[in-house]
Amino acid sequence: MILVTVIMAMVTAGNSVSMWVAFHACLGTALVAASASVMNQWLERDRDAVMNRTCRRPLPSGNVASSQAAGMGWVLVLVGSVYLAVFVNLPTMWCGLATWGLYVWVYTPLKMLSWTNTLVGTLPGALPVWMGWTAAEGSLIDVRAWILLGVVVAWQLPHFMAIAYMYREQYAAAGYKMITVTDPSGRGAAWHAILGSLALIVLAVLSVPPVGLFASLLTVCAVAVALWQTVAAIRFVRAPDMKTARRMLHVSLLHLPLTMLLILLSYWIR
Repeated sequence: MILVTVIMAMVTAGNSVSMWVAFHACLGTALVAASASVMNQWLERDRDAVMNRTCRRPLPSGNVASSQAAGMGWVLVLVGSVYLAVFVNLPTMWCGLATWGLYVWVYTPLKMLSWTNTLVGTLPGALPVWMGWTAAEGSLIDVRAWILLGVVVAWQLPHFMAIAYMYREQYAAAGYKMITVTDPSGRGAAWHAILGSLALIVLAVLSVPPVGLFASLLTVCAVAVALWQTVAAIRFVRAPDMKTARRMLHVSLLHLPLTMLLILLSYWIR
């Protein structure tokens, strides 16, 4: 999903990008993202052992030693960052390091301290969009770069609030301060999901502007997809349970790729 947003951003930036630059950007991003995942699992290895959904990961299961994971994490981020600097450009490297630092050293420890961790985590979750944008040598002062960032930020709210509710008991057992732990009713998570979904409706119009007949049709489709997500969030807030949470999660998994496709189509017809 990360690499899909990177490619989408490169195309939408509107500059000519060679296949080799796109390949290098995706490979470098994959290395940095892999490092973030490894370091996250290294930092959370003891708590992962408590949760059924994570106890079979390489570290808690004993298949990989803690020192091996830490070493792999550092090597991956160093190699990935240098790779992006050499084969893509420095702005992309800095965006990658910002993503990595926020995810590993801000979002991950914040999960033990405050329910706001999910809100903070939306930023490193969305910054790969800017990695693709800068790889295409697009300027970050371009409003379109901020709109695309907003789409991925807002999308994460219904997506991760659904996950937080579905695994709230396991999160509580592991000591995580998720909003579904501090508010087990699920109402708080549901309202965050609704706010994110409503933001997606506005961002659908901004990211797929109706500048022609076919473009207007694409805008209607983008708004319809966002409304679909909003309906799922409303159903969740009206009756928070595993069924409505899982439904909201499934809709989110379709929402992002569909929206990205519509954004690309709107770019190609301009």
